[in-house]
Amino acid sequence: MGIFKRKTASAGSLSEVQPENRVETERIGRCFCAHGHDLFSQEATFSGHPGITLKLRNERQEGLLSLSPIIGDKDRAFFGADWAPGEIVEICCHVCSEPLPLYNQCFCGADLVAIFTTAGNDFANCIGICQRIGCTHAEINSNRHLRVDSRSGFHKA
Repeated sequence: MGIFKRKTASAGSLSEVQPENRVETERIGRCFCAHGHDLFSQEATFSGHPGITLKLRNERQEGLLSLSPIIGDKDRAFFGADWAPGEIVEICCHVCSEPLPLYNQCFCGADLVAIFTTAGNDFANCIGICQRIGCTHAEINSNRHLRVDSRSGFHKA
């Protein structure tokens, strides 16, 4: 089974389109830190799905961030800290508090960290998340096929 799970709605149920009833919704199925801890939690849910929960910290504060697992959905929820736009933070596993490994550089100048979508720290199957608060750039690498979700929209590279 791949990292994505599809949900489909029947044609008759599309009169009131709720986020959870979108046709062909793709979502991330699994996420792990480098030590194999599951990054999904019920801290926040998005369209009925548990969020990808990460610990954020810098020299001033520490808190949690939950991201929507739905591809292209930029919804997120912050808990326990008041972050300023533009701040660069260390992104860690919410279970073991270990920093996530660096994956690439973001176009904003900060770094992308890797969230693995398969067990075993495989950078060919990961999501890159930017460390800058407010930057919504992300990259999804799935079996060597890169998908980029940036401010200009979602596209395959």
